[in-house]
Parts: sequence; C-alpha cells; structure tokens
Amino acid sequence: MMKPRLILATAPVSLEDRYGKYAAVANTQPSFGVASLASAAKRAGAEVGIIEASSRNMSVEDAASAVTGCDPDILGISATSIGIIAASDLALAAKQEHPELLTVIGGCHASALPEETLRQFQSFDVLVVGEGESTLAELVERFKAGDRKPLDLDGTVVRNGDTIKRNAPRALIEDLDSLPLPAWDLIEGFPRSFRPSPARAMRWPCASIVMTRGCPNACTFCDRSVFGRRCRSYSAGYAADLCEDLVSNHGVREILIEDDTFIISGKTVTAFCEELLQRGLDISWSCLGRADRVDRDLLALMKKAGCWHISFGIESGDEDILKAVNKNLNIAQITSALKTCREVGMKTKGFFMVGFPGESEKSIQSTVDLVRALPLDDISVMHLTPFPGSEIARAVDGEGTFTDWKAMNALEPVYIPEGMTAELLENARDRIYKAFFSRMDVLARHAMHALKHPRLIPFYFAGARSLLPAFTTRKQ
Repeated sequence: MMKPRLILATAPVSLEDRYGKYAAVANTQPSFGVASLASAAKRAGAEVGIIEASSRNMSVEDAASAVTGCDPDILGISATSIGIIAASDLALAAKQEHPELLTVIGGCHASALPEETLRQFQSFDVLVVGEGESTLAELVERFKAGDRKPLDLDGTVVRNGDTIKRNAPRALIEDLDSLPLPAWDLIEGFPRSFRPSPARAMRWPCASIVMTRGCPNACTFCDRSVFGRRCRSYSAGYAADLCEDLVSNHGVREILIEDDTFIISGKTVTAFCEELLQRGLDISWSCLGRADRVDRDLLALMKKAGCWHISFGIESGDEDILKAVNKNLNIAQITSALKTCREVGMKTKGFFMVGFPGESEKSIQSTVDLVRALPLDDISVMHLTPFPGSEIARAVDGEGTFTDWKAMNALEPVYIPEGMTAELLENARDRIYKAFFSRMDVLARHAMHALKHPRLIPFYFAGARSLLPAFTTRKQ
C-alpha cells in the first residue's frame, strides 16, 4: 500500500493583488484551514507538505517550482475567488512537470461554483465541496489502496474525461473535537515569518485560528457554501488545546480568532475564557464579534482571559441599508456595544462597505457621520463585492463585472449600484477614511499603541502613507 505524497498550497496571489496600496501593512498570517487539512491527511496516511504561496507573496512560477520540487502525487489548492485563476495556473504549471499529478481544488469559490469551476479551469481534476478534512482523508485512503482518482467520492465534483460528475454531498463534521490539531510544524518559518495587520498585534509572534464553523445569520453579502448555516463549535477544552499547542510548541504569544461566529454563544465563550484562566496561558488575543452578542459581564471576562481587541461588522451608517442586507442590527445596538467595550478597556475595529444596492449620497453621508461619532479605534472600508454563493450575487447578477475573478479583492468596485459610478464609490471610501483618521482621539490612540509596541512603528508609517490619498479627495 503506497503512501501518497500530498502538497497543500494556498493560491499564489500577490499581496499587491489582494491588498493594493495597503500591501505594506497586509495580514500575512498562514491559513488555519490548510494546516487543519494537512493534519487530517497526515493522520489518514499521507506524506504531507504545505506551501503558503499566498502568505509568502510567491509568484505562480515560484510556487510551481516549490510544488514540483517535492515530487507530489496529489496537489491540493485552497482558493478564494480572487485566487482561483492563480490556483489554476499553479495546477497547470505543476501538471506540465508531473503529468500524472492529481490536482484538487477547494475553498469558498469552488464550493459556491463547483461545476462552473471545473468547466472553466481544465487544470483541476477533483473539486471538494464544503469543508474538506473528511473528504481529503478518504481521498488519501482511496489513493493508498490504488484508486488514484476516485470518481464516486462523497463531497466532490470530478472530471471524468469530457464529463463532469457531481457526487453526493458529504455530511458536515458534527464533532469538531475529533479533528487532529493543525499541522503548524509543516509551515516553513511558522510563526515568526508571518504577521497580522499592525493594529491587531500587541505581542509577537502571532497565529490566526478559527473556533467555529457555519453561520446562522442571514446577511445577504456573505457566502456560506463551505461550512453551512448551522454553527458548530470546538469544545472549550479543545479550543484551549489549540491555544496551548501554539504557545507551548510554537512560541506564539498573540492569537487572532478569525471566525465571525466566535461570540455567537455567550455560554461557549465563557467556558473558553474560564479554561484559559484555569490553565494560566500567557497569551493575548483578539476576535470578531456581533454587537448584539456582547454584554458587560462577557466582555469583562474576555478581557480578564487575555482578549484586548474585538472587530465588529458595522457595514453602513444607514438603517435602511442594514435592513436591506439582513444585518439584523441597528445603530443603537452597535453604539451601545462599542461604548461597553471602551468602558471595560477593550479596543475595537469597525468593518464598513460602500456600494450596496440602494446606496446613495445620503446613505454614504450617514456612514461618514457615523464613523466620526462611534467610539472605535480602527476601521476598514471595502467595496461591496457580490461573491459567488452569496444572496446578493444572485440578486444583482448581470448588473456588474463578476467573471473577472482577479478583481474581486473588495478594493475595486466590481458592482456599481444604480445612480452611482466607480468614481463616486472610490470617493466615498476615501471620505469615510478621512472622516475617521482626522479624529485627534483616533490618532492619539494609534500613536500610543505604536509607542508601546515599537516594532509596529514602520508598519504604522507604511499605513499612513497608504491613507494619504484619502486626504486629497475632492468631496468632503
């Protein structure tokens, strides 16, 4: 029984393509999902390697050279929409050197558009729909038994000659604790070769993890093709094991919890915080949250357990926009949550978007006014992007440029709502940034953060240079 050589790679998309003028302060943290897939495949009997092409800012050529140098039997690539073309180019280049190589594509784009992806990109042999650990483990086991290209594997869409076959869906993993801990040791240079965005770092080195899967919220701009609509969580003990492994075995001191649904259950978060406190882990951490899921007692416990920063999806200052996209939050809830965070000593960041269907000068001005008033420490402003699989993509199909996947980095206005232009949307984004970063209280807090953590100062200067164009925008 042969032991297959498997290489797992992220799509080789440059930092410039992903972050534009903000590349110098970009998040380069490696993929938690790929590390989790690697450990599942390793347990199934594969010889596994990881190539973090995206985080390492590798070109397609460099990534292909790294892949072929490992002489793999299977190449698995994880890609978002912006990276799907680069992923195909990588698979094609690897196949030119190893014609018998089995190429597997997974990720949110593939899960949202499975048949279309295989039709458009001939370099992929197998496409994994949804979460991939169980599917990849079975693929490895079948490969070991001599089935080098399973055609009937649940959870896959497979190319079979000139035809494309969609197999039965695979059930979601109910017991996330059954998964092995991520294979961080397979990532070259981890963790010291990677960094988060500077405003989310307090200690070094850092690592990003995900604690939950699935989202029951109904925001129309989100895609839930991979993990579904039902939230599943690691137990508090397993979640603490994830953190303890990073601290004890890899020297990590800062953990970024990246899932949107981490705070969906106050009971689960409470148990996690109590577990961290009981173990006495020396870490600081940050997370994402919803304004309607936090209260003073929970925030105080999180702060005690090491949390110092929470990011909230605010999206817009216009109540009608929030209702239209099923955000199920109002400005009063958002304001209250942020004030409570400030009172317990927690730093906050707000995520905003421009270019929603129905966006207007009035709604943009409401967002400008809101960022001037909210007690936030940092913001991020993106263009609404109708990602495949989202409800909004289906609703506006035909109204924007959705096939140029390379442009779907949320930095370019690929969808222009009625009554707006690309220039107006770019201008609106600049106005929001200017309104926020003209606040003296914001500048003072960033200056204090940089002074307390001097290694961040070069990144703060780079970020300031990136924001300068916003201060020359014509409309104030």
